[in-house]
Amino acid sequence: MAGSGGELAKRVGVALVGIPLTAFLAYLGGYWLASLVAIIAAAAGWEFGRMHVRRGVPAAPWVSGWLALLYVLMAVAIPPGRFVIWAVVLTLAVLAGESIRRPAAAQPGLATVTTAFGAVYTGLLLAFVVWLRALDPLAGTRGAAIVFFPVAITWLGDTAAYFIGKGLGRRPFAPTISPKKTWEGAIAGLVATAAGAVLWLELTDSIVGWTMSVGAAIGFGALVSAAGQAGDLFESRFKRECGVKDSSNLIPGHGGFLDRVDSLLFAFPVTYAYLILVGV
Repeated sequence: MAGSGGELAKRVGVALVGIPLTAFLAYLGGYWLASLVAIIAAAAGWEFGRMHVRRGVPAAPWVSGWLALLYVLMAVAIPPGRFVIWAVVLTLAVLAGESIRRPAAAQPGLATVTTAFGAVYTGLLLAFVVWLRALDPLAGTRGAAIVFFPVAITWLGDTAAYFIGKGLGRRPFAPTISPKKTWEGAIAGLVATAAGAVLWLELTDSIVGWTMSVGAAIGFGALVSAAGQAGDLFESRFKRECGVKDSSNLIPGHGGFLDRVDSLLFAFPVTYAYLILVGV
């Protein structure tokens, strides 16, 4: 019991520091927010590479981390259309050097692919946070409300899925990847996320001035829920293959950075695409 209390205290402590800090930097936007996101991307990229190295798969965790960090910082100055060009050039330059310096016995081909994927999976997907915030480039609550839209409803959906799945879940959702996940929990998460999207629109409409209809909000919530649950299972697949419970222990009481953002890695690109198509 004492151990459980200690873990809870760590979780609360991290939340008390992390949530206000993230909200403040989201309010400021620009390089302020990008710096935090870049650090998270770097840590997640490093964790991805480290998991595979511990499993015996060659990778360069620090290279994944630095590339992920640079992707996010580049996104501040480069719009999505041109970003791909610069990201490809940077990635090829870094990975060519990494491949050339490795001896043949170190499996440079596999190492390069694993390292590149770790950087793209974490850094490129988190770059969408920067582009999402840039939908309102001025410092203020409007941009912060837009960024926190997918975050808030994803957390709500995850919470509903956890408690309903734990209390009422009977039918496994993805038994070979995450045996504890159930269809009941997944459906509860989808409903809660869709309802949360409508609620978020109501709560923040005076700040943002949303043009999104209630129907569009429900559709958005359903898409974010599907993306978030896919992102969660996606990371769980890698952890299961690598034989680890958490991506790391960098965050007290929470595991690793990749564990905390796995759902959002898929939710942020979906959010950006949806708002570009439907409008803010």
